[in-house]
Amino acid sequence: PLQAGRTQERKTMMMMMISSGRRALFLLQSSRLILSARAFTPSLVSQAFQPGNLFLPSSHTFSSTKLSPLPMMANTIMDGEEDPYIWLEEVESPESIAFAESANAKCLAELGDPSETDTYKRVLTALQSDERIPHVRMLGYEKDTGDMLLYNFWRDANSPKGIWRKTTLQQYQSADTEWTTVLDLDKLAKEEDISWVWKGYTALPRSLDSQSGGPMGRVTRVLLNLSRGGADATYLREFDLLTESFVDAENDDGFSLPEAKTRASYKSRDVLLVGADTGEESMTSSGYPRTVREWKRGTKIEDAPIVFEGEKTDVSCGQYLLDESDREGGDVYEVQSRSISFYDRYTYVKKQSDDTFTKLAIALNTGVSFYGRWMMIRVKADWEPEDNGSDKTFKSGSFLYVDAGSFIEFSKA
Repeated sequence: PLQAGRTQERKTMMMMMISSGRRALFLLQSSRLILSARAFTPSLVSQAFQPGNLFLPSSHTFSSTKLSPLPMMANTIMDGEEDPYIWLEEVESPESIAFAESANAKCLAELGDPSETDTYKRVLTALQSDERIPHVRMLGYEKDTGDMLLYNFWRDANSPKGIWRKTTLQQYQSADTEWTTVLDLDKLAKEEDISWVWKGYTALPRSLDSQSGGPMGRVTRVLLNLSRGGADATYLREFDLLTESFVDAENDDGFSLPEAKTRASYKSRDVLLVGADTGEESMTSSGYPRTVREWKRGTKIEDAPIVFEGEKTDVSCGQYLLDESDREGGDVYEVQSRSISFYDRYTYVKKQSDDTFTKLAIALNTGVSFYGRWMMIRVKADWEPEDNGSDKTFKSGSFLYVDAGSFIEFSKA
């Protein structure tokens, strides 16, 4: 249930960013598509789409609108060619902001301001309602009472960027829950003069933290991901849940990385598994990490050894730990993932007691997660008996569970 809550929380946050963030229409001119934020639902763009034509659902007061053709960006930039729009990479530069304002103004002039529609107001009211269920994540237990500590990220009209807050299970179950603010993103953005957008966090597993207090202890550190203005790339900053403050990178050797498409998780309190931009060969041609380094606290990330890597032509690769040891029969699973395309990946796993990783005997487009002793498998193509080790064929779309240790042993054969 808590995992399901985290999934729903991500969906809720995404919708709130649409409603309370930029109200303008977004132009994806490099793909020659124009998407409307008016309906708050995806629209199917016809294969016969031509620049200047926008097709909208028939439920609109208008079914299609002819737009004045907008200037389109150049076709895909080939290797060695100069990108005439490279200046747009600086998303908050005066030139980029002027470009966005000009493009938005043209869309608004043609389609009107979506914030003036009844649909927009109704959806915004629902998304900012205090009656919403605050989805939480359990990050350990309170020291004095032993009650669960529950954390929630919340946006509303008073906190448009959001607050990260905590409560106990007992309080959460009460009619009038008392929350304690852990981090106020609106306040942080004002103090640092950066339009921070929440992108989630990765917790230090309690079983790997000598300061957590054991099985009934609490999570003490997290890696926060904050983006500048909602960009895909994020800043990584370590946060202490005991002091409820950032761990200073200079004086306390806190983990911190500049803006990039970084992926990181704790291997121990003082070691991270990090995919980060450390130079040209560290990223794939898609702009995501190609290498994973084992980065020790107090050292330079450029000096950290590479422990896993993919090819330059891959989409990305990553390595992370999942702590399921607090659930019956569970373990700490370390996962390596090499994505060779958007949908296909090689997956390698080892338990805490294992010496080496095992390549899982699954199709490339299969999704894998863990819950306690169980490996959860999402089948996206028919899985035949000769491949899955059973006497059954599992159809595409099946969601399966199997003993993780047994399946790892099966994959070794």
